[in-house]
Amino acid sequence: MKAIFPLIFLLVACDQQAAPPTNQAASAQPPAQPAEAAAKPFVAEEKNELIDFHFGWSAEATAVPQLVERFRADLDKAKAELIAGANTDKAYRDKEGYDFHPHSSSTDYKTAGETARLLSLAAEIASYTGGAHGNYGTSALLWDRSAAKEIKAADLFAATGNMDRRLTQPWCDALNKAREEKRGEPVSGDGMFDECPALGDISIIPTDKDGNGKFERLQLVADPYVAGPYAEGSYEIELPVNGDLVAAIRSDYQPSFELQPQ
Repeated sequence: MKAIFPLIFLLVACDQQAAPPTNQAASAQPPAQPAEAAAKPFVAEEKNELIDFHFGWSAEATAVPQLVERFRADLDKAKAELIAGANTDKAYRDKEGYDFHPHSSSTDYKTAGETARLLSLAAEIASYTGGAHGNYGTSALLWDRSAAKEIKAADLFAATGNMDRRLTQPWCDALNKAREEKRGEPVSGDGMFDECPALGDISIIPTDKDGNGKFERLQLVADPYVAGPYAEGSYEIELPVNGDLVAAIRSDYQPSFELQPQ
């Protein structure tokens, strides 16, 4: 087997220049020290005849040291597992005389929105390990800066069961409507993929689309095979933040949400 090429780290950065002095007195002062560099997005990539690997995260995630430590560990593990699986598959195919196709893994954490307290990340994940087709999906990560830890969507709510009471029916209604549009017929209720997946089986992603530092939507995502067959792809449903939803959220998290503009 040929040697694996070195890991390539691609960092996106913007140079910052100190502002020029505005008068003679200012110019006589020692030059100001440059401001601390802003956080930058991060991407690690490697592509060769064995693997196609990608792992990245947003600048907002880079600003959280605990997340960087976690993501670097996840990166190393994902890459090692990808290489090991590709080596095993290639050895088998070489022995049996079958064609080998490089294995791939891609993980990209993007910022769905952030508030003064919360950072909401959505991970787009895809992989191919030699089968008939690859797999892909979405994962949500919600970081509480004040608590310095990851929290679950259910932790946002004031009482146990509040999330199910506020989201389950709107989620199931919108999902069935989307299913009908894809399938061209009503959902019968007795098919293999006619049940409504539980909220714990999908990704719930607080989203700030207008970038004003408040979440005005919840994006609910069911990956392939969760709410429908692979051919139907994923289901992505957006639910607006309304008064009932905000009332059900813990008081200390309520400032992170706003009613969706009509």
